[in-house]
Amino acid sequence: MRLLAVGMIIAMLLVAAFSVYAYINYLFPLYARLLRGAPVVETPYLAFGLLMAPPALAILLVGCAICTWTGKKFDPPAGSRLHRFQTLMFGLSLKTLLYVVPAVMILTTLALLGRGYSPCSKLLISGSASQLFWVNDERVCFKPDHYINDNWPCKVIDGKDVCVQVDGR
Repeated sequence: MRLLAVGMIIAMLLVAAFSVYAYINYLFPLYARLLRGAPVVETPYLAFGLLMAPPALAILLVGCAICTWTGKKFDPPAGSRLHRFQTLMFGLSLKTLLYVVPAVMILTTLALLGRGYSPCSKLLISGSASQLFWVNDERVCFKPDHYINDNWPCKVIDGKDVCVQVDGR
């Protein structure tokens, strides 16, 4: 039981690290680009689902730590502080997934539309249907030949690479 709990702790820490990575590299830059008025804004809609991870990870890590320490299954008695914490964290996680995530997606989409962005399916990277590119200038909505850096689209014109710096800097 303890070995399984230690394995779960490692797995949960990896999920937590991936969530933090996704927040830092996908969600926060989205809003920074939107505020800067970048020519292209990439919206990774699946990354919004990771907003529900912190409460679930909190109780899973606590439960696995207790299981590792005691060697027994984590099953707090009803009415105890741990049981209330477990119920609260799983409830928060579920409510975040059902209410907050869709609301943030909708508000982000409305903010993009309000700032004059329009969806550009031509910039979509093959095999990445979970993200959508928004442009505030129709001239940067083109079918790229290749990408560089942080998904900057490039087109070969007269033998030279012409790339759009999408981060708005």
